[in-house]
Amino acid sequence: MFGISELLEQDKLKAQKGEDSKFRQLRSIAIDENVLFYLKDRLQNLYIEVLDIAKGDIFTLMSLEKLEGWCWETTESAVVFFQDEDYIERGVLNLEKKYPNYYHSWICFSYKNKEYVLDPCLNLLCPKDAYVYLFDRKLKGKVLAKDVREELLRHYHLSKEELTFLIRGSNEVDDPMYRNNAGYKIEIEQQKIKKMSVHYYY
Repeated sequence: MFGISELLEQDKLKAQKGEDSKFRQLRSIAIDENVLFYLKDRLQNLYIEVLDIAKGDIFTLMSLEKLEGWCWETTESAVVFFQDEDYIERGVLNLEKKYPNYYHSWICFSYKNKEYVLDPCLNLLCPKDAYVYLFDRKLKGKVLAKDVREELLRHYHLSKEELTFLIRGSNEVDDPMYRNNAGYKIEIEQQKIKKMSVHYYY
C-alpha cells in the first residue's frame, strides 16, 4: 500500500499525460488522510486482474498505472463496495491539448458530508467540485452504486451462482453495466457482496 502523498503527487503520470497544470492543481489540494483510510477499508476485498498483465488490489494497480483504458470495468467493480447513494459519472473530460474530449468514467462518493472523486484510471483522489471545474466535465450518464450492485447480483443469480460468470455490458450510458467486459467471482454473505475478484478481457 502507499500513502496519500504518493496518491496525490505522482509526477510520472502527469508527465506521461502531458496534463501538468490540471493534474498538478488537483494533486496540490490537501485531503484528509482519513478519506484514503476510508477508501482502503471499503475496497479491501476487491481484487483485479488486468488481462494477464497485472493483478492486485485497486490501489496497487493505480500506483502501477495499470488501470488506464479500463475505466468502465474498474468503476463498476469498485462502486459496489460504496454506499447506496454514491455513484458513477460517465462523460467527457477536457484534458487539454492531448485529450480535449476524453470519454471516461469515475466514482463520486461522500465522506463526512463532502463529495469526492475517486478516478482509478487517471490515478486521482480529489474534491468533486475541483475535478468538475478543472476538467470542464460534460456529463453523459450517471448510475447509483445500489443499481450497479443489484445488476451484478442479478447476473450472479442468472448464472445459477456459478463460481465465475462473465458480464458483457450494454451500450446504454445510463445502464449499470456499460461497455463492461469482465469475469466476476464473488462471495456472498447475508445477501451482500463480501469479496470479489474481477478479470478484465478485451
